[in-house]
Amino acid sequence: MEEESFGIREAFRREPEQTSFLIRFGLGGAFVIGVYSAIAGMVLNSLLAQPITLVITLGYGFILVISTARLVSSAVGRRFVESQLSSRTPHRMAERGHGEGEQNVSVPAPEAAREQPSFSKAFFMLRLQDEVANARRDGREMCVAAIEATAPGMPMNSEMANRIAIEFAKLASSQSLTISHTLGVNESEYVMSLPNTDAAEAKAFVSKVVQALGNYWCHFGIAVYPADATSAESMVRYARQAVEESHDGTSSSKSHAVA
Repeated sequence: MEEESFGIREAFRREPEQTSFLIRFGLGGAFVIGVYSAIAGMVLNSLLAQPITLVITLGYGFILVISTARLVSSAVGRRFVESQLSSRTPHRMAERGHGEGEQNVSVPAPEAAREQPSFSKAFFMLRLQDEVANARRDGREMCVAAIEATAPGMPMNSEMANRIAIEFAKLASSQSLTISHTLGVNESEYVMSLPNTDAAEAKAFVSKVVQALGNYWCHFGIAVYPADATSAESMVRYARQAVEESHDGTSSSKSHAVA
């Protein structure tokens, strides 16, 4: 790799503030020395004025040299840091690793690449909280249902997940008077809010839904406010837990499975 040439001009370019100070200091100092020499020549005799002017000039020159040296040193340090940073970019690190036979080091993913909170989940939970608050205020029941649908003997791939999503979308659209909001929690499980149903109505409704999804193997769970849970989060958790229990056959009326 070619090294870029570095001289006094480059130092001045890299340190504009210090360069501006040196220019002002140089011009101002020369002017002050010239004025002093003229005044000293008129006030003092030449034998006394000349040594004083010489000492002032030497001191000024010393300060100017030191300041210039510090400017160059600062510029050289800045250039070194910049060269080190540029040599550590992922591209150059990979090139160096191939050239020296070293193992490439993977660059960690940025924070933004990590999983972000779901808007759909946040919105669903906010609406469900409102519906629970309304049921509490009115002193009535409401329900949350979780339904998992899988196809017997078929793997859960992206195509199958898309088919199940379409089925639940049709269901939520056709039953909008009963289902206020629906949330997909994974590829095959959906949670529905039933704000205007009591326990008996919810069980009857979910049974009809399961029958409508006759091509799929279904597990479901129902959470009833306030008998089973009293908050939006606990209702969703209760209904989903009932789905899990139905896999093990440990639940009764909260879960059901049909082929």
